[in-house]
Amino acid sequence: MDFICVGEIVKAIGLKGEVKLYPLLDYFDELLDSPYAVWRDGTEVPINRYRQAGSCVALSLAGVNSRTAAEAMVGRELGFVRSNYAKDDFPKPTGGLAFRYVGREVRTTDGKAVGQVSEVRLAGGQHLLVIPDGDKEILVPAVSPILEMDDKLEGILTINPPEGLLDVHFE
Repeated sequence: MDFICVGEIVKAIGLKGEVKLYPLLDYFDELLDSPYAVWRDGTEVPINRYRQAGSCVALSLAGVNSRTAAEAMVGRELGFVRSNYAKDDFPKPTGGLAFRYVGREVRTTDGKAVGQVSEVRLAGGQHLLVIPDGDKEILVPAVSPILEMDDKLEGILTINPPEGLLDVHFE
C-alpha cells in the first residue's frame, strides 16, 4: 500500500472525544466525506463529523467518545491509498493534489531535461515543484501556462518556463 498522508492527529479536544487534525500539503475536506479516508495501516477512518478549528480540523470519530479515547488517537496519520486517486469516484479537489508530482521527471517543451521533482512546497497559495540541482534548487510554479497540467500519477511533466526561470540549471 502506498499511503499519502494528509494530516496528523495532534491532540484531544474537550471531554467528548473530539480530536484535532493538523492538515498537511495534500489535505482537502472532501476526503473526510468519502470512504477513501484511511489510517496509515489502511483501515477506514470512521468520521461522524468535522469542523474547522483554527488552522486545524476538529474530528468526531465513531467509537471515540471520551477524552481518554481521543488521547489514544494522538499521533495517528490520516490519508488515503495512492492508487485510489485514479478511481472515477475519488473526490479530487480542483487543481489536483501535490503528491502526484513527486518523483516525476521534468522536461521543457523543447525536450531539455530539467530534473526530477523531489518535493512540492506551498508558497503564496501555489505549489512549487522542487528540483534539486547539485547544491541548488530549481523552483517551478505548478501553474498553467508554466506547467502543462495533468492529473496523472506518473510520466514526464512538461514545462514552458518563462525567461530566466531555469538560468540556475542551464548556466
